[in-house]
Amino acid sequence: MVGSHCVHVAISCQDALVALLPCKPFVTGGSPSLSAPCCEGVAKLNAEASTTEECRELCRCLKDATHGIGVIPERAKELPQKCGVNISMPIDPNINCDTQTISPSNFVSKFGIKELKV
Repeated sequence: MVGSHCVHVAISCQDALVALLPCKPFVTGGSPSLSAPCCEGVAKLNAEASTTEECRELCRCLKDATHGIGVIPERAKELPQKCGVNISMPIDPNINCDTQTISPSNFVSKFGIKELKV
């Protein structure tokens, strides 16, 4: 799964990790399907991080958290599609967070939440 530093972040790293905790069984291979709370967490993160820097910080947070818990990168990458959430930054434990750019005005509106597919 693929952001908290000296900038204002709409959601803290700890809150982001709590929001995505229901996704752990899926991204580690312990469950073949996603839960509604997992997709709600993905949608929440998408709505909360609205600038390039917030998204980069959230990316770093999640990337750091994935080390040591056995996240399967292919599973993490499937989260947005399986949850019906369009995001402009891939969820990938191997991503370089510092090279990602987000258009702040478009992040939530253009890449906003669609109907959850759980």
